[in-house]
Amino acid sequence: MDVCRVTILGGGNVALATSVELSNAGFAVNMFELPEFKLNIQPIIEKGGIEYSGVTGRGFGKLNMVTTDIKKALKDDGMIILTAPVFAHGQFIDACLPYFQDGQVLLTETAYFFCLRFARKIQQNGKHVILAEMNQSPYTCAKKNPTHIFFNAKRNEAFIAALPATTNIMELLKPLKSVYPDLASVPNVIQTSLDNMNWIAHPPITLLHRGLIERSRKYYLPLRDALPHSVIRLMEAMERDRVVLGRAFGLDLPPIKHTFEMGGETLEEALRLSTEYETFGYDYKSGSCPYLMEDLYYALPPIVSIANQVNVPVPAMSAVLRLFTIIDNIDYLNEGVNVEKMGIESMNVDEIRQIVENGF
Repeated sequence: MDVCRVTILGGGNVALATSVELSNAGFAVNMFELPEFKLNIQPIIEKGGIEYSGVTGRGFGKLNMVTTDIKKALKDDGMIILTAPVFAHGQFIDACLPYFQDGQVLLTETAYFFCLRFARKIQQNGKHVILAEMNQSPYTCAKKNPTHIFFNAKRNEAFIAALPATTNIMELLKPLKSVYPDLASVPNVIQTSLDNMNWIAHPPITLLHRGLIERSRKYYLPLRDALPHSVIRLMEAMERDRVVLGRAFGLDLPPIKHTFEMGGETLEEALRLSTEYETFGYDYKSGSCPYLMEDLYYALPPIVSIANQVNVPVPAMSAVLRLFTIIDNIDYLNEGVNVEKMGIESMNVDEIRQIVENGF
């Protein structure tokens, strides 16, 4: 199928950014939003495309289709890109299931163990869809209004892997190199989910500022004020756990700062030197934010449960997850994604590697 015909799933910030970038690169782009959120895309339907500004320049990207009809959106498109937040992945997969076509590539821009979470469900639908995931979104962006996306930053490099890993995903998605010049494959989908800085940043920042955040129902925490030495030390400890777990699976993980194209010799230097987040901040309501919920349900629980199952110590990550469990009175390890929900319970390292190499 023609991967230059693309359906973008979602109507949020990253959906707009991805849609306009691919459209400008010559892809025929359909944007799909769930019917209950039609108001998100109605202004784009009326305008026929998306305005953009920021580090990528200024202009207008015309879309092929903007719709809440998933059957029309998916028909004969070779590539489907899921851009929605991780907690909405299931809704989009359920909407797509009846209309997948053999040979389509389903790619998510933020991994969170996406392929392992949904491979069996999609297979049971009887369609041969190729699953792939990027480690994280290439964009830091925000809507200026419903039809205008502002690019704070764009990373040309992105890591990508498919399930099964034997798929030549780079050959299949070669046209994406025109949008992400440094797109590179990594050995498997364990690495794409471990090569994500979100869960190393959001939980430590929130945990060590939680008392301050809870003083008011709404709280804004600028990132420039959110990184005292104590936070960075906790992030560095979680980074060490990440590397140890990756090594157990035969993965030589690059430093997490590399995934954000940061300079500096250490994580702290990288964060201090970064200009990408000078104006970035976190909006908290009642002590939490959507970014944090992604990490506490879809990142740390699967990582810690895998580590526990294969007997790899990850003390910092386990401690952070345990503290949030106590503070929030939510058993995140069982409520969130874990080895049972991914269908890899009771497996050792070699057996899990067989799954990611060859599929279920």
